[in-house]
Amino acid sequence: MDVFVKQKANALNGVDLSRKGSVDSPIQPLIEYINNESDYFTTSSCSGRIIVFDDVKPTDPSSKGDRDIYVKKKGCKWLFTSHDMVAHQEVVSSLDDVTGDAVFKFEPFVLHVQCKSLQRAQQMLGIAVASGFRNSGISIGNKGKILVAVRSTHTMEVPLTQNGNLLVTKEYIQFLVDLANKKMKENLRRIDRFFVTLRSRNEEENKTETNIENANKKPKKQKEKTKCVSDMGDKQKEKETQDESESEDLVKCFLFSEEAVT
Repeated sequence: MDVFVKQKANALNGVDLSRKGSVDSPIQPLIEYINNESDYFTTSSCSGRIIVFDDVKPTDPSSKGDRDIYVKKKGCKWLFTSHDMVAHQEVVSSLDDVTGDAVFKFEPFVLHVQCKSLQRAQQMLGIAVASGFRNSGISIGNKGKILVAVRSTHTMEVPLTQNGNLLVTKEYIQFLVDLANKKMKENLRRIDRFFVTLRSRNEEENKTETNIENANKKPKKQKEKTKCVSDMGDKQKEKETQDESESEDLVKCFLFSEEAVT
């Protein structure tokens, strides 16, 4: 089995180790499309999110009731997260039990795609940059793995509390939420542009490959047709030569008959 094919099978059949455990719904059609292509497969992704997290771990998470909001990741507990636009009150409510330093953050779309060849990676990188993901790039591992990272730069991170004390007004939080929602809207628009462009480019390449294959087949048929026409032409010439010979014989015969009568 081809090395790339084996790596793809292992990646797609493996367990999703993300905190959510599944692909974000806004990018599910894109991820499925990429993984159905023979030259690509995704290794990680996030559609973009608006989050509030606290970098202080609770001493006793079990006493907080719903432990889902205290999911630990890199020394943080998640107070609120959404992969879509959010309401002001949702963010304010997430700060009710804060005891540490809460941070409001917007993270844009990120996607990592392993490619079969450097040419394919360069094509995907070009589409990503043209779609607005200007922080994208290509990395090549020691074992030859070619990875495209599709990333953007329009992030936002703002501290809200310190030691549990609110540092900003609720009006300012409203401003931050409005700004994050605008970024999310632009983020989703870029994802859509990336998906449409990628699909269109692949369709054009498939069409071109089909045309080339058809063009390579045509000369053989044309050659056979030319040969057939040539054979018919040779037969026609033979027939014309034979007719001319018969005509000459008739003329000679006619002349001889005239001489005999004289």
